[in-house]
Amino acid sequence: MKLVKRASEILSERGIPSPRLDAELLMCHLLGWDNRVKIYTDYDRPLSEDEVEVYRQLIKRRVKGEPVAYITGEKEFFGFRFKVSPAVLIPRPETEILVEKSVELLEVMSREKLRIVDVGTGSGCVIVSIAKLLKKDAEFFGTDISQNALAVATKNAEIHGCNVTFLKADLLEGLEGPFSAIVSNPPYIAYSDSRIEENVKKFEPLVALYGGERGTEVIERLAIQAFNKLEKDGFLAVECGDGQSEAVRSIFKKVGFKDIEVVKDLSGKERVVVGFKKE
Repeated sequence: MKLVKRASEILSERGIPSPRLDAELLMCHLLGWDNRVKIYTDYDRPLSEDEVEVYRQLIKRRVKGEPVAYITGEKEFFGFRFKVSPAVLIPRPETEILVEKSVELLEVMSREKLRIVDVGTGSGCVIVSIAKLLKKDAEFFGTDISQNALAVATKNAEIHGCNVTFLKADLLEGLEGPFSAIVSNPPYIAYSDSRIEENVKKFEPLVALYGGERGTEVIERLAIQAFNKLEKDGFLAVECGDGQSEAVRSIFKKVGFKDIEVVKDLSGKERVVVGFKKE
């Protein structure tokens, strides 16, 4: 489609990182297509004047830096499609490592019924993905400090047919343990970190991004709470930022976790830290 080509040129001129992909995704969103291949198989599909105008508005929003996921209202994660809004962090591929490792550990746990909680659930992508992938009897919970985020997570659980109990809470406060596993992609960016893209700070919820002066303060609070709410041999798994794994490992060790493991993401960065309660 000529309009997609022109849109990608405009996005490129404005410095948008993936101009062609974004132009195609927005066209698919406009036309209700699930697959970008249709842009090439149905390239001669005529657009009405109204459709052209709506597409122009979508491109204008992207030019201003608004993420495609917020414009379309959805994002793929672990092969599943999730609803998103500015109330939640956009799911990222590196967080799939947290899901993958958690499911791997949960599958070998010998329990009649597992109890799993996702702290700072946001869109619910982590706990819903675990619920869909885990082949064992389990209860699933998700907590978040934001009621608007919980509304998005609840919708995603309904869409994917998962029975998850979502609760408004600051980390694990007010939750009754014990849990078999506690997982989290918590806020872990330090206030002073200058590597964060301006558009991320502009559009995504800051409460889900910043973890304190060092970036690990929220993880520290979570580790203490989690240790007290885990059953024997249960585990805590958290995502952390590039260069933070040693600090997080130290926090886990100080709190009392054993058999601490660090898992790398596909780019080789130490992304997830896991610790077990052995007493």
